[in-house]
Amino acid sequence: MTRRSFFTHRYTPLAAAVLAASLAAPAVASEAVSIGVAPAASGWYFGYSELSRIVSADSPLEVSVRETGGSRENTIRLGRGEIDLALVDAPGAHEAYNGEGRYENDTMEGLRMVLWVAPSTMHWAVRQDSGIETFEDLDGERFNPSSIGGGGEYITELVFDALGIAPDYQRMSMSDAADAVVDGRIIGFSYNGIPPIPAFTEVHSSRPLHILSFSDEQIETATEALPFLSRAVIPEGTYRDMSEATTLGTYIGIAATDSLSEEAGYEFTRAYWENIESLGNTFAPAEGMTAEISVENTTTPLHAGALRYYREIGIDVPDELVPPEAR
Repeated sequence: MTRRSFFTHRYTPLAAAVLAASLAAPAVASEAVSIGVAPAASGWYFGYSELSRIVSADSPLEVSVRETGGSRENTIRLGRGEIDLALVDAPGAHEAYNGEGRYENDTMEGLRMVLWVAPSTMHWAVRQDSGIETFEDLDGERFNPSSIGGGGEYITELVFDALGIAPDYQRMSMSDAADAVVDGRIIGFSYNGIPPIPAFTEVHSSRPLHILSFSDEQIETATEALPFLSRAVIPEGTYRDMSEATTLGTYIGIAATDSLSEEAGYEFTRAYWENIESLGNTFAPAEGMTAEISVENTTTPLHAGALRYYREIGIDVPDELVPPEAR
């Protein structure tokens, strides 16, 4: 946030000289950066608005938030130079940098990770009366893989392919899937989000759900094939009368490109982590996140400025996360 200096109406020669020098010198707190986020109605938009406000207040950056369609659109716009920073998910960042999956023809070698904001947890749920107890039981069953075109749908297909699970996919919107579970047209649905997910809570009250749980072997197989995913747990009691479930999660964070100045990347990263407790007070998903967790769960090179900050606070950054421009 730009600091404002106040002067009295009495100008001495020295004061005039100081004023002239200050006007001639570059502004200390006025580097503007934009960050593409998500639809304004989403919880992520609120969280990123909060973190942008916090970073702007404790750094020489003025961070402006832009409403977008989400991670996929952000990555494309980031590559075009239309935004300086972007909300991205771990699968998108990994694939964009390596030219895989959805980005097979759109490799972004200049993509750089800044930090992860919060984990997002995959939920795979079925009706309790369906008789489904394991993921293998989903074979051939009518199951919604998550909202059409959403990150949950993409992750579901990748994970199920890696594990050899083949449901009869019923593709529809989240609201339609919820209705279909309640009226018995499909046996279950999935979603990637921050628990408790309102749609699951609502369906569970009308037609009790069971959240499927992976075995340790399945987790190992899935994370080996898909390194941007990690083991996650949905605690007991997150949904009424449901036991703990072992699942997979991904991270939602902030990416830049190598065109963002090292200083801007450093200041953003520093201000963010030095104020993470304040962010957690207003945006619960960020609570408990640390710089160490962020680095440990990164699979693509860090921005040079972020790297500088992580090394400054004593984190041992793996060689594969060091970008070419910082070697």
